[in-house]
Amino acid sequence: MNLALVFRISGVLLILNGISMFFTPAMAVGMYGLEESGSVIVMVRALGISFLATGVLALMLPTWIETKLAAAGMLWGVINLAWVAHIGYDLYAANISGGAAVANLILTAILAILFFVMSSRHSN
Repeated sequence: MNLALVFRISGVLLILNGISMFFTPAMAVGMYGLEESGSVIVMVRALGISFLATGVLALMLPTWIETKLAAAGMLWGVINLAWVAHIGYDLYAANISGGAAVANLILTAILAILFFVMSSRHSN
């Protein structure tokens, strides 16, 4: 496994989440145990667009910045840690619930670790 592969895995997961949020927002809302309302649907669709764009960026970064990929990997690791903190707090505070939230927490934590480990290997 190398750092470019970790970026690709992250990109694919982000794109899949984005597709789910944008095209089936009611399902995405239900997976997180939230109440479905018009404003929540609008927010989930907007978040879906953000996930799609970030996923495409994650897929493209390894080819765009090959010489600085370790630095980008560290930044991506920090971003993933912020998501871990956000999702973890929301689960703890019972703002969200369900298996999808727990799965996203676990996958995001694993990706954060992989970004840090692979970035440090890539820079050496």
